Amino acid sequence: MKKPLFIVWALLVASLGYSKQTKILFIGNSYIYTNDLPTVFKDLAASLGDTIYYEQNTPGGYSLMKHTVNTTTLAKIKKEKWDFVIVQAQSQEPSWPPSLMEEEVYPYATILNDSIKSNNPCSQTVFFMTWGRKFGDASTCRSWSPVCTYLGMQERLMAGYMTMAEQNSATISPVGLAWKYCMDNDPDSLINLY
Repeated sequence: MKKPLFIVWALLVASLGYSKQTKILFIGNSYIYTNDLPTVFKDLAASLGDTIYYEQNTPGGYSLMKHTVNTTTLAKIKKEKWDFVIVQAQSQEPSWPPSLMEEEVYPYATILNDSIKSNNPCSQTVFFMTWGRKFGDASTCRSWSPVCTYLGMQERLMAGYMTMAEQNSATISPVGLAWKYCMDNDPDSLINLY
């Protein structure tokens, strides 16, 4: 396994805590399914002596809003008494301007969290903080300058995910911060996370 993936998933494991048998649902999009991160996570947990049962609904490009009305997402939430539900937003949406976040992101994070808690009050919602794009968000940069660079986008993503977690008394998996740590500590770009 590549070192960066190990670091990212080690942080996720640390943020979840340890138990012998854990049920985890992953809700997100291609940031989760592209490299089959649930299986990588399961294998990492197994290497630490833990057993993970997981399911996922991670269609490409899906936003939190789409997940709130997706029958597969809603059925999977209700299927098990999940220990943890990992929620990952579409790559751009947590970096949007605050007014847009208030309308199109935060309410849907709350709807998902409420669905999770309604199914099992003991489930822990974990917001999977993503990473900024290598050169920022070019498609949004003209209208929202804070995301014109990687660092600006990463700061906005962090703020968005932190707000979602705070509003929902949820946990953060700081994947985007682990990504930034790897970039900051590999100035010669030996680790190509992109």
